Amino acid sequence: MDLLPSKDRVEVSASAQLMLRDYAGHRWPALNHKGRMSRLSGLLGLGHRRVRAIYQSDPSVRLRADELAAIEALSQHQIEEANRNDFAALQDRVARLEAVLIHQDEEFHLEQMVGLRQAADDGRGSHVAGSPRRRATD
Repeated sequence: MDLLPSKDRVEVSASAQLMLRDYAGHRWPALNHKGRMSRLSGLLGLGHRRVRAIYQSDPSVRLRADELAAIEALSQHQIEEANRNDFAALQDRVARLEAVLIHQDEEFHLEQMVGLRQAADDGRGSHVAGSPRRRATD
């Protein structure tokens, strides 16, 4: 097992502390630090003293690889959950906008929306080939 130099150990410890505090603050906003450390202890499967040492960035703490991986997994899980929530919100917003456009002028907007849906389903992004249709009144 390779040991990190002291400076790198301090940086890793500080980043682990920030990840733990950020995750716990978002997950349990009503709890104080002691309660958050207790919950983190159960979630990570580590002892309370160990979590407290990491949470408070104790200078004597040396993070093991499995501990760091577990802490990073918490952050990754939080990011994935946020992405799912953002995607669901975006889908709702698009559906509302489509409904408004269809209500305004169904004949004009229907072809464009079908093309955008197909592009999104095919994973091609937002670019749809072809020139935009113009109204006869323009």
